[in-house]
Amino acid sequence: RGALPSAAAGLDAWHPVTHQDTLDQGPVAQAPQRFHSRAGVGDLIAHTVDQVAAAGTTVKSLWRLGDGSLVESVLMRYGVPGIKASGRGRERATVCISSQAGCGMACPFCATGQGGLQRNLNASEIVAQVIDASRRLRDAELPGGPGRINNIVFMGMGEPLANYASVLQAVRSIIAPAPDGLGVSARGVTISTVGLVPAMRKLADEGLAVTLAVSLHAPDDALRDELCPINTRWPIAEVIAAAKQYFLNTGRRVSIEYALIRDINDQGYRADDLAAVLRGPNGYGWVHVNLIPLNPTPGSKWTASRKADAEQFRARLEARGVPVTVRDTRGREIDGACGQLAASESR
Repeated sequence: RGALPSAAAGLDAWHPVTHQDTLDQGPVAQAPQRFHSRAGVGDLIAHTVDQVAAAGTTVKSLWRLGDGSLVESVLMRYGVPGIKASGRGRERATVCISSQAGCGMACPFCATGQGGLQRNLNASEIVAQVIDASRRLRDAELPGGPGRINNIVFMGMGEPLANYASVLQAVRSIIAPAPDGLGVSARGVTISTVGLVPAMRKLADEGLAVTLAVSLHAPDDALRDELCPINTRWPIAEVIAAAKQYFLNTGRRVSIEYALIRDINDQGYRADDLAAVLRGPNGYGWVHVNLIPLNPTPGSKWTASRKADAEQFRARLEARGVPVTVRDTRGREIDGACGQLAASESR
């Protein structure tokens, strides 16, 4: 498909839809004219290759930035009639986007973190990933006919809150009504973090109704220090306090992401500990836990929990009143699932 123009070159020229198109079709991505001056001169972001899974309803795209850095995004369509691999429930589409080339958080179970940080993406490079996904859905490149993006999750490569200014600039452009923005509902946007507490507190004061997702992965500091090294700077108590404040400021329930790792963090007693850590003055109304079966990465010494252990973990949380879901894993076979993005051209 060639290259996506930079913001300065005119993203709207690459995706020419009218204001009425945006209103009629929902958040189908009209690149905003006024975004250009805010974003500055963005590097060229060029598509290189796609990998497809789930009967065509999951597509991982590899992008080469102007300086040669590589990033990935993943578009997932759910509930497509007649395609079992797309899952059950209502029909919807989610795009998982990257905010950095690489990641500096060094979580040992994550392929992106093991590759180190190359650089931050600018706002235009972030928004370009959303525009590409919107065009694919509009043009029915995925099974299920023409569609639109329902959810945008900053869960691709990088720590979004370590690239705070560009991520917030991109989010404001994504949620602004057309013609100034892409017209996506703020409630359909999720920003993830491994626990950068000062940035979490700052985000709580931005007046945005986006969802905050905290990658916790452990209920105690000793284990989390190993799984998420940033915990040695901002321990669990500070992370949870900042997450609760986000809920109080925004009214948006916080997602707690918890990768289930066999015999490491999936014991029943850890579920009890997690429930205790998350309990607020009024119970668990402020939070929802997403359990994620660990996705394999090259050279990792860890693997996913046994199904029985994962179910026990879920059941023990549920028994204590914690809202919990086991997340649907998509794109594992193309290294497109959570924790697998490594932006390699060798695959």
